[in-house]
Amino acid sequence: MITNIIRKWSSFTYLNITQFLGALNDNVYKLLIVYFLITIQGIENSHTILSLTGAIFVLPFLLFSAPSGTLADRYSKRNIIILTKLFELVIMVGSVFAFAYENIIGAYVILFLLAAQSAFFGPSKYGILPELVATDKISKANGLMTSFTFLAIIFGTFLASFILDVTGRDFFIASLFCALIAFLGVITSFCIEYTPPAGSEKKVNAMFLSDILSSLKIASQEPSLLAAVVGSAFFLFLGAFVQLNMIPYAVQSLDLTDVQGGYLFLLTALGIGTGCMVSGKISGKTVELGLVPIAGVGVVFCSYSLDLASHHLFAVVPLVTLLGFFGGMFEIPLDSYIQVKSPNKFRGQIVGATNFLSFFGVLLASGLLYLLSEILGLKAHKGFGIIGTITLCVTLVLTYQFFDYISRFICMILSRLHFRITFSGQNNIPETPAIFVCYHTAWNDTLLMLGSQRRRMRFFIEQEHTHTKWLRRLYHLLRIVRIPSIEPLENSQICLTVIKNTLKKGISVCIFVENPNIGQEVEKLKTSYSFCDLLEETNAPMIPVIIDKGTKDKHSRFFTRLMEKIHVPASVTFGEQIKGPTCPLEFHVEHAHAKLEREQILESEQIIEP
Repeated sequence: MITNIIRKWSSFTYLNITQFLGALNDNVYKLLIVYFLITIQGIENSHTILSLTGAIFVLPFLLFSAPSGTLADRYSKRNIIILTKLFELVIMVGSVFAFAYENIIGAYVILFLLAAQSAFFGPSKYGILPELVATDKISKANGLMTSFTFLAIIFGTFLASFILDVTGRDFFIASLFCALIAFLGVITSFCIEYTPPAGSEKKVNAMFLSDILSSLKIASQEPSLLAAVVGSAFFLFLGAFVQLNMIPYAVQSLDLTDVQGGYLFLLTALGIGTGCMVSGKISGKTVELGLVPIAGVGVVFCSYSLDLASHHLFAVVPLVTLLGFFGGMFEIPLDSYIQVKSPNKFRGQIVGATNFLSFFGVLLASGLLYLLSEILGLKAHKGFGIIGTITLCVTLVLTYQFFDYISRFICMILSRLHFRITFSGQNNIPETPAIFVCYHTAWNDTLLMLGSQRRRMRFFIEQEHTHTKWLRRLYHLLRIVRIPSIEPLENSQICLTVIKNTLKKGISVCIFVENPNIGQEVEKLKTSYSFCDLLEETNAPMIPVIIDKGTKDKHSRFFTRLMEKIHVPASVTFGEQIKGPTCPLEFHVEHAHAKLEREQILESEQIIEP
């Protein structure tokens, strides 16, 4: 009976509830200890208190992120989750005694242990997600989980302030509430289905920095994975600084109390949760890294605006909400990409390395807050202006790293605005890089191709057309390669080498040809020695594509076209995959003899050369 009731919900649902309760506890206790210390030491020491508590909370993540990632790859992630939740319950019982006796040292120790529990919980929480959820639902699951995390932050921020308001700052009752939350988390963790170990035999290394570096080295071998790890770490640095700076900002600029400042951060958390949901919805079944630079620009705008409008509460309220919204859009694609692209045996270690960098960022956020307030003597609103400048620099770097993704995302939007597109044969598009062969008629063919699939793409154009200055710049931004007109593709070793290297980087290739008969072009490529070698070496399928574009009704009024969404009709049809090698055996033999003769000629020329 009980088993049937439990199985009405999926393991992902129980995982989501478990991490929600854990995040709720973390945020309630972190605010409780801040209010507890402010009560004892005075509001004038709020900067020092916030910096110190932030540093103590982050220290366990720096010490234990690498070992926790190793354990997540070596043992069952579900079992690790259960053990960490049991440990959390013991810690929260200890917090009751720390607050009951008003022991400052004990409260700090509890904060350290709570962070240690979270450090061991993190890699298993994120690493188990691909084991419970299908790959095409990862972005949506991440959006949902992160939304619940920030919903927990919202409730945690509210409950910490609300309980103290209602009880007259009775920290004993508040700590009993934390113990109850921990108990519920233990129950839900047992409802998650068992998952087997990932198969790693790596042992925990006391020299955790070497583990972090080796995990980052593994991440650097996957396209854009290391950039995603650094971007995800920066998000936590950004979020930590905003959270730490919000209470001084509310007190100094808006004349609010410390508890009311906690309510203000609630709006930021609400925005983050909404941004996570929207980001997951836009990404759909894939990871949309193109959202990251766009969201970064939104964070920069909101940060500068909070500095300029620091004394206007009615302007601050929507700005802090928007700041959270863009922050949520910034984070979800990065976390999803890390989970999807990390090799299975090293996923926990890479997540652990990401946690290490993330919480090193939290430590830097505490240090930055102390530097700006205590050493430089700057007001809290100036901190938002400085964090906006830092975010601008990071956004520029990520825009460079993810340029292919953002250009593809923008082209997808433009294609939807300009065309009314009908797709067919999209099931023929593989998960791996492919070679598309398409008849080229106009520059907007690139929009249609980029908007029809989610993988990065390079374009190779057989003939160079006469274009305006702006179109030439657009082609340059899209990194389009022009094949020399005097040298057909199948005989151009330089172009073939570029195509091969592009495919090996995980980027698809689109070859635009001038012959409207795509079948003839495909046959010509199939019987080319060099191209057959390329197909065999890269194992990339070749897919013919037919684009058919109509004309827009120019006679209807502009308002009518706008309201009825009358766009240029277009259809994109993907043919069956053609996998190599496709050349007959005698072609390969003849090509091998010709290749050997060329090598012998080169060797003889080197001998003759003085």
